[in-house]
Amino acid sequence: MARPTVPYGHWPSTILPADVAAGSRRFGIVQGDGAWIYWTEGRPAEKGRQTLMRAQPGSAAQPQELLPFIAPSVAKPNPAQWSARSRVHEYGGGEFLAIGGIVCFVNDADQDVYELTPGETPRRITNEPSLRFADLTLDRARRRLVCVAERHVQGQHNPDNLLVAIELDGAARGKVTELVTGRDFYACPRLSPDGSTLAFIAWDLPGMPWDEAELCVAPLDAAGIVGSHNCIAGGNGVAASHPAWGPDGTLVFISDETGFGALSTWRDGVVRQLPCSPCEFGRPMWTFGSSPFVITPDNRILASTVAGRRADGVHADFIEFDLASGSSTSTPRPQLDTLTELVGAIAGIVSTSDAAPHIVTLSRPDAAAIVVRSGSDVQIPDGQLSRPSEISFSREGGETVHALYYPPRNDAVDAPAGTLPPALVLAHGGPTSSANRALSPRIQFYTSRGFAVLDADYAGSTGYGRKYRERLDGQWGFADVADCAAAARFLAAAGYADPARIAIAGGSAGGYTVLMALATTKEFAAGSSHYGISDLSLLMEHTHKFEAGYLHRLLGTTPDDWKDECRKRSPITLVDGITAPLILFQGLEDKVVPPEQSRLIAETLKAKGQTVELHEFPGEGHGFRRAETVVAVLEAELAFLLRAMPASAHAS
Repeated sequence: MARPTVPYGHWPSTILPADVAAGSRRFGIVQGDGAWIYWTEGRPAEKGRQTLMRAQPGSAAQPQELLPFIAPSVAKPNPAQWSARSRVHEYGGGEFLAIGGIVCFVNDADQDVYELTPGETPRRITNEPSLRFADLTLDRARRRLVCVAERHVQGQHNPDNLLVAIELDGAARGKVTELVTGRDFYACPRLSPDGSTLAFIAWDLPGMPWDEAELCVAPLDAAGIVGSHNCIAGGNGVAASHPAWGPDGTLVFISDETGFGALSTWRDGVVRQLPCSPCEFGRPMWTFGSSPFVITPDNRILASTVAGRRADGVHADFIEFDLASGSSTSTPRPQLDTLTELVGAIAGIVSTSDAAPHIVTLSRPDAAAIVVRSGSDVQIPDGQLSRPSEISFSREGGETVHALYYPPRNDAVDAPAGTLPPALVLAHGGPTSSANRALSPRIQFYTSRGFAVLDADYAGSTGYGRKYRERLDGQWGFADVADCAAAARFLAAAGYADPARIAIAGGSAGGYTVLMALATTKEFAAGSSHYGISDLSLLMEHTHKFEAGYLHRLLGTTPDDWKDECRKRSPITLVDGITAPLILFQGLEDKVVPPEQSRLIAETLKAKGQTVELHEFPGEGHGFRRAETVVAVLEAELAFLLRAMPASAHAS
C-alpha cells in the first residue's frame, strides 16, 4: 500500500511531547557499595525532584526507591519532599555517598547532610544554614565525612569555598571542622587507603577547572589535621582532575599536559603518564562526583574515552591498564561515564545513539552490558529512529568544525517530490560542553516530524583536545556563531535542508549563540533561545562565583576592563540586526541567567515590531526539570518554528 505524502515538518509522529518529558529522566552520580549499585535520578513528573535509588545487579527484584515521593493532599497540599541534590557551584553533583548499606546525602531544601538507612526516615547529621555540601568521601579511621563546603555569608557577594570534615558519631555528631582553606575552589577530596594522605583539586579565579587546576596532596596526623600540601600536577596552564587512590597507594588522575586529558599516576613522589595513543579521557568538571575510570581491587584501571571521535563515529574506547605490568588493552564499546566498582563487576552510565542513557553493569571490559535502569520507558519505533552520523566541514578560514547530523526519519510517510526538509541547528550549552552522544528524545521529536537536525560541536567544545576548546578563548560570540553559520551553509550545500528553512536553537551559552547568530548573520530563518544571555554586562555583574572569571577568558577581557567589550558583544546591543522570528524560554528561578535577560530582549524586539514570543516558567531554574515545562516548551517551539519558516520551495 502506498504511503501518504506529507510535507516535511508536518509528518505524523508517535513521539509526543509527553514522551520527551518521560524520556528526560536524569541520572546523577552512580556509586557501588558491596553488591549494591546506588544512583540519583531526576523525576520530571515530580517537579524535577531528585530521588535516591538502588539495585542489586543480577537480582530479579526491581530497583528500590529510597526517597519516595509524597503525593500532595488536601491536608498537605505542599508537603516537604526529600530530594538528593547539592547546590555547591550552583550546578552541584556529588550529592550522596553510599557506605556499608547506609547513604549520606545532601538534601536539596536545606543543603544539610542526612543519613539514610533504606526503609527508614532520613536522620539529620548537620545543621548549618550558612553551608552547602558536596563531593562526600569517608574518613573511615576517624569516623567522619570529608567533603567540599561552600559558606554563604549575608552581605557577601561571593561565598567562601573550603574542604571540611563532618563528625558522624557521639556527642560531636554533625560538627563541621575546617580542613583546607585559602583557594577559590576545591573538588575531589580523596583519602589514601591508609588514611594518611588527602588528595584534592584546587583552582582560583579567573580560571575554570578545565583551564588550570592543581592536584594537591597533604599529610593527615592521627587527629585528622591536614598538614602543608604539595602540588604534584596541574597549574601553569595545565588542568588536573578526577584523582582516585588505588589499593596499593597509587594515586591515579587525569592531566591535559599533552593537550588531551590523559591518565597519569603518582607514586613514591614520581608522576608517570600511562601509555596510550592520543585520546580524550577528560570531562569538564561542571559538577562533582563523576569519574571516567575505576580502579579494581587487583590494581587495574578501567577507563572510557570520550565517544564519537573514532572513525566509525559510534564507539568510545574502553581501555584496561595493568598498573603492575604497565600493559594496556583496548575494547571498542559505547561511552561509559560515572564509573564505579561493585563486587566482581563495574557499573556506569552508558550513552548510545539509539537508546536513552542507561545504568549498566559489566563483569569485564568485553562483556555484554546488563541494564539496571533506563533513562526512559518510552520506546521509539525503529521506523522513526534517526541515527546520527559524525560529520566535519570547514568554516571560513578553513578551520574544521565537527557535528552530529540526524536526517529526517519516518517510514510511515513520504515527503513531496522535489522538496527539502526544514532543519534545526543545535548549539549546546557550556559553552565548554559537547553535542549529546546519547539518544535525545527531543531530537527524535523533530526528526520524526520531518526536520533535519545538526548538533554542532562548535569551537570551544570538549572532546577534541585543548586546542579545539581554546579556539573559543576571546572569541565567544564570534567563533561559535561562525561555526553554526557554517553548519547552516553545509546543510544547504549538501542538499540536507532547505536553505530558507534552517533555524537555530540552544540553551544557556547556546542560547547566547542563538541570539548572536540572529543578530550578526542572515543564515537562519528563526531562532529558539532557552534561558539565553542577552546582556553580557548584567551577566558579568551578577553571575555566581564559579563562573565569575569564565566570561573574561571567553571574551578576552579583564576584571578592570570589560564593560565596552561586553556592550559590543551583547545581543541587546546588536538587536537591530535581529530580523528573524525569535522565541524565548525562561525559568523564573534561574540564578545563572536571571529572567531579566530574556525579558529585556523580548521587550526590545516587541517595541520594534519584530516577531518575538517569551514563555516564562515559575519554579524552574537554569535548565528545565519539570515534565509540564518540557511539554509546554516543545509544543510552543514546534508551533512557532512552523509558523515562522516559509513553506518549502526548494527542490531536492
